Amino acid sequence: KSNKRNPKLKKMMKLIFPFILFFGLNSTFGQASKVDVIVDEISKINQVQYERIGYGGTESENFKNFKKLKALATTEELVQLTDHNNATVACYASWALVDKAYPELKTIFQKFIEQDKQVKTFSGCTITQDFISSELYHWYWNQMELSKRPSDQLLFELDSIVLFSTKTNWLLLNRALGNRVYTEPIKSRIALLAFEKRNMDAVLYLSNWHKAEYVDKIKTALLRHLNTTNFKNTGTTDYYRTIEELFKFKDNEIRKAIIAKMKKDRHWEVEKPRFKYLLEDNYIYDIDRE
Repeated sequence: KSNKRNPKLKKMMKLIFPFILFFGLNSTFGQASKVDVIVDEISKINQVQYERIGYGGTESENFKNFKKLKALATTEELVQLTDHNNATVACYASWALVDKAYPELKTIFQKFIEQDKQVKTFSGCTITQDFISSELYHWYWNQMELSKRPSDQLLFELDSIVLFSTKTNWLLLNRALGNRVYTEPIKSRIALLAFEKRNMDAVLYLSNWHKAEYVDKIKTALLRHLNTTNFKNTGTTDYYRTIEELFKFKDNEIRKAIIAKMKKDRHWEVEKPRFKYLLEDNYIYDIDRE
């Protein structure tokens, strides 16, 4: 009985198979076509827009496109799009991978750092230029509670990439140093950044967490920075944190060096009340009479 039915079944399958194949392929290509259209729209705007932009705080067109891309594209497609020649597309694809908890996000981040690509960003009323590595990092970083950052494994992996990279920008380095206290071998890497690369964020990190181990090197690095820096070029924040950290040594020679510098480089007067409070807290009431 079954043998008699098989030829009919085979004939029927031969007839309907082309239709199954056609509709299956049509559905696949239709999906791909929709993703391609969205990618084209993102490329045309060519700006990484956050959800709300402008004075009215309206939802941006490219953020709408980002949400469509995230909903329609597969994980594999998104990974491929991180290599797109348009940096805005690559950036939005990486955001979508963050939201989808893609397990190899560190690989995308490493690639972005090495490529050094930048995009124009628009958030609120602010338009600026930024690295897509920074945009990826902060899309993840901003979604995490402050209390969870020190122990989050993925964030630790991203921070490790930042600290060992030769192309990392100052903001990512600042974030990485602020997220947790590090042990070896990362601690030694931070010491290299501080004392060989003369990175002041790294110096201040060591002064905060490992002062006893590096006290002489920290003191030397801070004094060198104080004496060789024109703070008009680096800003009052750099000026303030340098002398604030130096005052903590309670050293009379360092105190004299601070006074000499402040008499010569008077950029601190841009924020005079703030610096005056710091000086008075260290028993200096009139810098010009010292």
